[in-house]
Amino acid sequence: MLKNDQIAQELFSIITEDNSIEEIKDILKLYMDSLKNTTLHSLLLEDKDYQVCRVEYLQAYRRYQSTDFTKPQRDLIDTILARKEESDFEHSILAYMAGLLDSYRILKNFGLTVE
Repeated sequence: MLKNDQIAQELFSIITEDNSIEEIKDILKLYMDSLKNTTLHSLLLEDKDYQVCRVEYLQAYRRYQSTDFTKPQRDLIDTILARKEESDFEHSILAYMAGLLDSYRILKNFGLTVE
């Protein structure tokens, strides 16, 4: 429990520092991302649908790598892939945060929180 108390204290000290709302959001996003990685990784390893999608993605990516595109074409595709990866990263963090907030609301609605 000490580790959880330390993490909560660190988060509290970061939030109460003289940071802008945007800085606090960025810090929380990083924290949520590291928190979700442990849980998410084990869930993804066990999810057969995700594993099939991942294999199909890797096969398509290998085909992309071996295809003879012009430099402008490859640059365009690389930009599209990078922007998609960035938006997926942001989406997954926000989805995780939404799940935590919704879980808290559900617990609160059933009177299972201590406030």
